[in-house]
Amino acid sequence: MGYLLAPEYRELTVRTAGMFVELGQTRHPEPPQSIADHIGPEPLEDADLVTQYLDNGYVLIDMMDIQRDVLDPEQEILSGSSILTDGGWLWRQDLSYYVRRHHVALPPDLLATIRRRHYAMPSVEEDRLIALTDYAEDLAF
Repeated sequence: MGYLLAPEYRELTVRTAGMFVELGQTRHPEPPQSIADHIGPEPLEDADLVTQYLDNGYVLIDMMDIQRDVLDPEQEILSGSSILTDGGWLWRQDLSYYVRRHHVALPPDLLATIRRRHYAMPSVEEDRLIALTDYAEDLAF
């Protein structure tokens, strides 16, 4: 998945995952992605570990909301639009839900990174988290 950086963030290297157009944030990374195009035929063999990694990301924006599952509107997701990071990637909190429940595929580079790190969240410098929060706010609002 791509990324679009405002001029003040051009020096900030960051990629996004799970920022699908159906999920409704104001701005979308380029090019816009549809969740329907990322549904896999079966779950990842290590889905539990991958989703645990995603759930353990640093919270940059904590939203107290209830999101409807865009693939199964009878289901609700708490705080789904919150934004998390591992320092190099940004994703919505509901991404792990979609990976687990609907087998939504992650970008291959992100999946490889998670596996290379043996599913352990790296430490991230506070200055980087602050810069990523500013960027995430620009994306989300």
